[in-house]
Amino acid sequence: MKIKQIPEDFVVKERIKLKISEGSYSYFKLTKKDWNTLDAVKKIAEKLNKSLKDIGYAGNKDKNAVTEQVISIYQINKEKIENLKIKDISLEFLGNGKDRINLGDLEGNDFIVIVRDLDEKMDIKDIKIKNFFDDQRFGISGNNFMIGKAMVKGDFKKACELLTLEVDGANYVNALRTIERKMLRFYVNAYQSHLFNQALKSLDREKLPVPGFLTKFEDEEVKGVYHEILEKEDIKLKDFIIPSMKEIGSEGTVRACYVHLDNLKTLWQKDELNEGKNKLRLSFSLNKGEYATMVVKTLLTKTL
Repeated sequence: MKIKQIPEDFVVKERIKLKISEGSYSYFKLTKKDWNTLDAVKKIAEKLNKSLKDIGYAGNKDKNAVTEQVISIYQINKEKIENLKIKDISLEFLGNGKDRINLGDLEGNDFIVIVRDLDEKMDIKDIKIKNFFDDQRFGISGNNFMIGKAMVKGDFKKACELLTLEVDGANYVNALRTIERKMLRFYVNAYQSHLFNQALKSLDREKLPVPGFLTKFEDEEVKGVYHEILEKEDIKLKDFIIPSMKEIGSEGTVRACYVHLDNLKTLWQKDELNEGKNKLRLSFSLNKGEYATMVVKTLLTKTL
């Protein structure tokens, strides 16, 4: 089984409601291939001679994929965008508005995923799928959550080592602050995701906390499971305040335990990239924050 053998095997289209009106923000559909969202936005900002803060987006999209999402740019002439040339990035003007687009503003995503290198064709069953965070959250090396854990524990030296940062003397906090706040918070969120995944393995609920410093456990079983996890990790909820770097502390949130899988359709075809094999075209919709790769792996594993 091969997922994302080529970028065109993983197509993502964001669902978002825009309020088009007179305003200082211009909205563009960003289509990209082989770019993660942050790097694409950085390159756009650089080419436009804009601050990164001037560009807003609602969600991080995969790198090894073809993705569409909406971005907002503050006080930009759309003609300047039309002259912008960046390999594998295109921008389409959608209109203006009063509001910046911020993380979380999307409703969800529509996916077309090609799964390759499959032997036998089989019936794909629409089953309940647990809403685990997947590998994109934890990074190729899998150490994103370890960086986050080090910062939550106040071990900024270890965090710098994991990030291979140059440190002036022992000023590890300043070294970490050379990294954008969004990325530092992402590492902390990755650690919270790691804790959530551990709890989800043994709990069956409609929703579960993603732990942070404001988390309150009202369910005794959930409280017990998280107590064991946090004790093993040598972490307390208050550690997510991070006194030396309050700007990346996290209050926690709540996450659904099962994905909201809609409009699932399947199509079997011959795999032109892997001789003698089959490929499966899956199309479906998910709510924001839910992982298509987890859906695909679960569907195929349960079927196989």
